[in-house]
Amino acid sequence: MGLPPQLWVLILARCVNRLGGFSMAFLGVLLLREFEAGPAGTALVLTCFGVATIPSRLLGGHLADAWGHRPTMLIGLTGCASAQLVIAAAPTYAWALIGAALLGLAYEIVEPPTQALVSDLVPEDARAFAYSALNASLALAGILAGLVAAAVAGLGLRWLFVVDAATCLACALLVGNWALDQSEPVGKWALDAGGGPSSGRVRSSRHAPPVRVRSSRHVPPGRVRSSRHVTSGRVPSSRQRWVEALTDRRLRRVVALGTVAATVTMVVVFGVPLLVEQRGLSPAVTGWVLAAGAAASVPGAWLVGALRRRAGDRGVILSGEVTAALGLGLLALATEPLVLAAGLAVFDVGGLLVISTMMARAGTLAPEGSRGTYLAVLGLTWGLATTVAPGILTTLGTAYGPGAPFAACAAALLTAAVVRSATEPGQRPRLRRRTSLGGLPPAYDRSGSTT
Repeated sequence: MGLPPQLWVLILARCVNRLGGFSMAFLGVLLLREFEAGPAGTALVLTCFGVATIPSRLLGGHLADAWGHRPTMLIGLTGCASAQLVIAAAPTYAWALIGAALLGLAYEIVEPPTQALVSDLVPEDARAFAYSALNASLALAGILAGLVAAAVAGLGLRWLFVVDAATCLACALLVGNWALDQSEPVGKWALDAGGGPSSGRVRSSRHAPPVRVRSSRHVPPGRVRSSRHVTSGRVPSSRQRWVEALTDRRLRRVVALGTVAATVTMVVVFGVPLLVEQRGLSPAVTGWVLAAGAAASVPGAWLVGALRRRAGDRGVILSGEVTAALGLGLLALATEPLVLAAGLAVFDVGGLLVISTMMARAGTLAPEGSRGTYLAVLGLTWGLATTVAPGILTTLGTAYGPGAPFAACAAALLTAAVVRSATEPGQRPRLRRRTSLGGLPPAYDRSGSTT
């Protein structure tokens, strides 16, 4: 299925950013090795980072709908680059703590506009495929990122943060020079990236083409809001967007179900480099293991479509949870690099199935003009997960051994799968009738179930 050219620009920019994206995974190892922080000190820094990501995600969602996608992404990327350089140059533990907090405040700003752009640029029935394509492309870039991490780690862990800062700035350069909104001519300068109240005007160039509102289903984003706002002839305020998102019980269900998956994912992100360290292996092994996991995620986008044709969203999520739990079990028992790589590869495939479907659900539930806000609310699960994951690693790892956090996460995912199987009705027959485009996601009714 073809994707709009603006989406490929977005994917390219985020892939460039991804090339240095493993630095955060090594922050715990940096603290242990160069600052001798100990388990408690390491957990404190990682927890501060996690707490800071919560307002970061909220700010990203607010700015995406109020200022536009592109300005918000530029703020987040340049902020991340600055904080990464603070960590790289930190002379003491206190400076590393400050750098981690600053990084957390900027880290999630880019996510709501990225996710909102996917929903704005792609028709509803192709969004899950688009999210999966984005995630798979990032996974492909992650293979190279793992190799970069393996090479750079040998020069010193601080250089990982320098490389990550450079890729953030390169991504910002791409975003700043290419239009991302449907109302903008691709490849031209555009000061308003759409998504906010000002997106009704095109300011991309001196000779910008006139904006035309079409009556077909492919209406450019930012022109037509949700039906309740179109009839009243007004654009929702920031407060209205947040109230609507926070009181939407359909979104609350998606957020609740995504919290477990997000927490488990962050335990793996922070825990794998520490596990490699505790097993007495070189940090370069972490890079190779992460590259193997990223490689396994590349075909995940097409796996999502194949599973959805047969079982729908519910089946995709259940399959992902069980697959990820199997990978976590391998990680808990692994002592050799090959087993570590296999466990992470299996986990990454399962995680992609769950996360891409959750993002598609939230993007579909959101009314036009509020997708950044809705996806920011969903993203709060990641802020919470990033906050509690270091505590899980420290508590369980110290008490029961380095494999215990991964075993506990596997049990949590299996429990979530059992609860989901018992509480969510199957949708298979209706999905087969409604998903003629490769099993892509259907609409969501008022209760949040698929139709």
